[in-house]
Amino acid sequence: MNDDLGYGSRLADEEYDKRIIELHRNLPPVPSREQDRQIRRQELDLAIDHRLGRDFPHSKREALWAIQQKVDKKRFRLIFKYLLRKLFASSLARDAQGLAGYLVHEYAKVLSDKELESFFGVEEARHPALPIDLEQLKK
Repeated sequence: MNDDLGYGSRLADEEYDKRIIELHRNLPPVPSREQDRQIRRQELDLAIDHRLGRDFPHSKREALWAIQQKVDKKRFRLIFKYLLRKLFASSLARDAQGLAGYLVHEYAKVLSDKELESFFGVEEARHPALPIDLEQLKK
């Protein structure tokens, strides 16, 4: 498969890792809500630069950011269930898998199949899943 999506050069793995580390290097131990939001946005932009290309359209970046914000709201519910994981272990695993599927489904509304596979990986784009150890959740 040709990896060129027509969005210019991509960040190399090493450069991506370096930039992610730099984003987090000077954050306070407990970032403010606004700092956290800004970091999450910058992480998304770096992921796009790394997986799709630096010239990926601004309008599509904005659409993915809007999706990411909706997903983040659902993520907070999962965190609550995680804190009460002995009671919610099986539903937590099911909900986490559902969130993975939801994220890919929503991104598919913005990205082409080729873009989706480049962003998530071929297998993950076709069968979204998270590696969850149910027994670990019950501990």
